[in-house]
Amino acid sequence: MKIKNYFQFVVENQSPKLTVPLQFSKRFLEVLGNPGFGIISPIKDAFLDLKLSPQELSLVDIGKESDTATFTTAQKLSQHFNTTDQRMLDTLVRPLNREESLVYNINRIEIRIGRLIKKLFHDTFTDSQIENFVNQYKSILDQTALNFEIWSGSDIKYGYSSPKYTYTAPTSNQLMNSCMNDCLEWIDFYMGCPVKLLVLLNDEGHIFGRALVWEFKPGKYLMDRVYVAFDRDYFKFVDYAKSNGWLWKSENKSGASISYTNGKTTDWFPIEINLNFDFDEYKDWGVPYLDTFIYAQGKKLTNYIPKSGNYYVCNATDGTYDYQTQEDVDFEEIN
Repeated sequence: MKIKNYFQFVVENQSPKLTVPLQFSKRFLEVLGNPGFGIISPIKDAFLDLKLSPQELSLVDIGKESDTATFTTAQKLSQHFNTTDQRMLDTLVRPLNREESLVYNINRIEIRIGRLIKKLFHDTFTDSQIENFVNQYKSILDQTALNFEIWSGSDIKYGYSSPKYTYTAPTSNQLMNSCMNDCLEWIDFYMGCPVKLLVLLNDEGHIFGRALVWEFKPGKYLMDRVYVAFDRDYFKFVDYAKSNGWLWKSENKSGASISYTNGKTTDWFPIEINLNFDFDEYKDWGVPYLDTFIYAQGKKLTNYIPKSGNYYVCNATDGTYDYQTQEDVDFEEIN
């Protein structure tokens, strides 16, 4: 065993601890609410005042339970980004407020929200103030019981019927503002695809979120972009995908070039979706906006431009498509 001399011991114990800017996820800030709205508590104001200040933890997000939160320590973030340079860590952590990004799903510590308050603010607040904050926090996150269902075939179109959505969310939510809402005649397209719809519902059958799940190889599934009424419910879809061994998009947005993740590794690779019909014969019946597999040729949808020949681009919001021709190109598929 190597024995450190006294000088080494003193120097190591005097070296400053690593810190990172205290950043919050968007959905954690949504729970807190804007000034004058949401939680009414001096603790809420203290959280907002502490944002981006140097701390030994960061990336605060809501937890799996209604009274918990999660975070990542400065040490783990230093290891994740492979740097101990303070300025570099500040630069890398400061913009991280998207809870769907991979860094919010690894090296996490879950803690009761009351304990997190104590950890950050020590004895600044009384037990009564903390209890009041916790009760408000729980009431926002525990307002409804939600469950998943998987719909297939002709049932998929019911997931795009806006009268079935919850109306308790802000009108600016992703689900209510989806461009394919109520375009049910175009959603019939999915009946000929190896795809199902993962739907998040409350006990009354109101839809709180949905995501297409594509089978791109036998037993291999990819969860496409998630549309939720409340941002905080996004992680429920991620947990569901993870527990079923599915891939999902590393960034929750539309685009064919966005990489995929299983929660451990992230990469992009070419994918072909085999259709039960020839796209050229179907196209004039109306085509939905496709978030990922936007290229169509023959009986295939792909996330890459076909190597050669005529193909269609399916990212229009009016049921139409764009017709393109590709000259022969070198394209190496990744297996």
